[in-house]
Amino acid sequence: MTSDQAAQLIDDTLDLVHQRLQDLQARCLKAEQRALAEEFREWRHPTGSHIDLMVFPGLANS
Repeated sequence: MTSDQAAQLIDDTLDLVHQRLQDLQARCLKAEQRALAEEFREWRHPTGSHIDLMVFPGLANS
């Protein structure tokens, strides 16, 4: 996976998380909304200028 592909994957994931957070809020599922927000907190508000990601063995050459 290239850096551009990884960045696009992160953007797409954050878009889906945002949509899900809105859905949970509309359905008054506050606990689920907080849990999801916490799960992706670092992605949405990274410390510093980048997001630390782990490369899985086998994906390094993809």
